[in-house]
Amino acid sequence: MKGYKRIFDLDLVLMAILAAFATAFLIDSRSYNPTPALFPRLISIIVLICVLWTVVYRLREMFGKPQEDDSHPVEEGAPKPKGVMAWYASVITMVLYFLLMYGIGFAWAAAVYLVVIPILLGYRKYKMIFAIAAMWTLSFVLVFTYVVHTRIPGGWLGEFIHQLTSR
Repeated sequence: MKGYKRIFDLDLVLMAILAAFATAFLIDSRSYNPTPALFPRLISIIVLICVLWTVVYRLREMFGKPQEDDSHPVEEGAPKPKGVMAWYASVITMVLYFLLMYGIGFAWAAAVYLVVIPILLGYRKYKMIFAIAAMWTLSFVLVFTYVVHTRIPGGWLGEFIHQLTSR
């Protein structure tokens, strides 16, 4: 619909869901010891700041004065620009990542996620995608294992490999 500003914006719904999760993690981390609570608190606070920033920006965009770019609203059926993913696709990939993490383990799930997301966003330099995914995954594993001293979920695949190698 041309010129129509939605009062019920789906991006704001996603921001409310993310804020609820971050708040729940922040409240839950109060029962942790100070050292293990640092990471969830830090991430929760960063997420809440980003959500607040996004909501304020979105509300200014919706109810603020129209700018020059707002004079030509985008048609509903117009294709999205390259490198843009719908919010629901982003949520689906995050849920699948979470499920994969407990299925095949953190390291493998992170590697798969870091390969799939750039491809879904239209990035086609596959050697770069795989190199970056490998470096980030290795960095995550090393930091969580040796710096933060946190056990990484191995998933059923990790347990299976552990059973095979322990014989």
